[in-house]
Amino acid sequence: MPISQQDFKKTIRQFDKIEERSGFWARARNLLLAGYETEAYVLLLATWNFAGFRYLVNDFDANKFQVAVKKLNPIFDGLKAQTLQTADLEDKALTEDIKLIYRKLKGLVKQTGASKMMALKNPGLFVMWDTKIRRMYHINNRAEPDDYIRFLKKMKQEFSHIKWTNKETPLAKAIDEYNYIKAASA
Repeated sequence: MPISQQDFKKTIRQFDKIEERSGFWARARNLLLAGYETEAYVLLLATWNFAGFRYLVNDFDANKFQVAVKKLNPIFDGLKAQTLQTADLEDKALTEDIKLIYRKLKGLVKQTGASKMMALKNPGLFVMWDTKIRRMYHINNRAEPDDYIRFLKKMKQEFSHIKWTNKETPLAKAIDEYNYIKAASA
């Protein structure tokens, strides 16, 4: 059954009411836009991926992390005009770029952290996921790059009819908020 516009908006309002960490997203995004990329990602991962990040932080090498992210920035830059609504997810060159970014970031911060970093960098294109969301969409928790592409295609298909005009929160970010609430109550 298609997601109704009313249910989508109601669920997004629930997210704003119950999720106390929601303000950290905007703070991390502002840090990123101000040029504090590493700090933005660390803030995001420490608040929205703490279950996985706590295991990584003991061996976290900030320099290695910065170098890896800087190498990906030209690819991110090539995708900055893309949104979930406009992206041709059948375009092999586009999906290969997305898979490359995802694979490299997954190697640094695992699958959930990778999607969160990608969404922070381009919140109009990338939809975040976590274990519960993957489970809700019947995606193996290993979450390989092809799985992430299938997930993006599914999100585009499932939410393409939603009318979204909030300029502060891109549709891809709103989809994450919707999925977060629905997965938590599943």
